[in-house]
Amino acid sequence: MWIIDFEASGLSKQSYPIEVGLTNGSDEYQALIKPMPHWQYWSDEAEAVHTLSKSQLESHGANPAHVAHSLNNKLSGQLVYCDSVQWDGFWCNVLFTDSSIHQRFEILDIKELLMDLDDRLETFLAIKSQLEKADEYTVHRALDDAKIIWQALNLALKN
Repeated sequence: MWIIDFEASGLSKQSYPIEVGLTNGSDEYQALIKPMPHWQYWSDEAEAVHTLSKSQLESHGANPAHVAHSLNNKLSGQLVYCDSVQWDGFWCNVLFTDSSIHQRFEILDIKELLMDLDDRLETFLAIKSQLEKADEYTVHRALDDAKIIWQALNLALKN
């Protein structure tokens, strides 16, 4: 099961993806995303959370079309889960639409896996919170967030 997470320029409908991370527990992918010229919105508050600057993205970010193709190559035909389809789905859509590339995978919210399983959602949230507080991960960086979600989800489903 693949988990995807995006970091973004802010929490606004004008925001855009700046980093993506995904994992299935054994394979992973991570990329900083270079902003397209028309991607202008930037939140200093968001930067304080994810600690990525515009200059870092300009100098180290990958071309958005390259990132979209890489995601399609890894995920084509698969269901991919995230912890906030409202935002992660939105930023994924911005990435693919603005790159004029057809997205070949579907993103679903992990709540769809957990809602009908008694108290699994509460268990997931508790485990996720514990992992976020551990020193093993950097919270609000896309790959580490995807790893946290993947690990918490797998532990919650085993209980």
